[in-house]
Amino acid sequence: MPDEAGGRAIVVAPDEGSAWIALQRNDIDDLARVSLADGGCLDELTPTGRASLVRCAGGLPALAPAGSNGSRSRMRIRRGSRTYFMENIRGPESDVGPISDQFLAATLNTTPPDGRPREPSSTELTFRFPCSWTPNEIHFAGAGVETSDGDLVHTGTVYDGRGLQPGGSFVGRRRPTTGEPLWVFRTDRAAVDLDADSKTVYVAFRNVELVALDVDTGIALWRGRVIIGTVPVLPTALTVAGPGRLLLGTGDGRILECVDLDRSPDVVHSGDCGRR
Repeated sequence: MPDEAGGRAIVVAPDEGSAWIALQRNDIDDLARVSLADGGCLDELTPTGRASLVRCAGGLPALAPAGSNGSRSRMRIRRGSRTYFMENIRGPESDVGPISDQFLAATLNTTPPDGRPREPSSTELTFRFPCSWTPNEIHFAGAGVETSDGDLVHTGTVYDGRGLQPGGSFVGRRRPTTGEPLWVFRTDRAAVDLDADSKTVYVAFRNVELVALDVDTGIALWRGRVIIGTVPVLPTALTVAGPGRLLLGTGDGRILECVDLDRSPDVVHSGDCGRR
């Protein structure tokens, strides 16, 4: 299917016979439901505004409003009981004036039984709190997951007009109704994707680094570069496929299966990532 700028997401339908995919056409996020047997288009959907396709709890697809800042305001939260998004509240003097407040908001998932994602409305908000826990700090959104007890673990970057500064990228675990950070892990490189199991948060970064964090404390359990043979490989997508097992998408078009990642960072570096 034509995809001008590269699809942002794929969500396999609960019947596992089809999948919703996000396509980029003329800066519009078109959605299509395709057959996994032959690639035929079964349904199409064009959101009224920019939106992110996400996989919520139970495997159902949902649409999260993407805001006005493109990829920088997209929240891609997996397995959420809610649909999360960033919301910019502008000053009362002008609809296009500077951002006065920046919030992280959520709505309850309302995907119809037929599995066709719909756009949530502002009247469905379940909570709203400041994106940043530091006053006057502006955050850009990233990938994340909802833990089994409802907390939100997500990546992000700090914006101050000078580009990414040392310590300006973070992973944090937050309470779902107050935004209080339980822990924050900071680094100098922006994250590209995140996933987690019951014990470990796995984060892929733009400097080809893969980091494992303790899900309860945020302490780094190990960190290592993704290297195949002697060549560093840029991870572009990450999915937990089982205990100590990851699937990594790469910038050169490969899918890597990485196993035994509960042992040490050397596993990633020494080539336990096999090409698929």
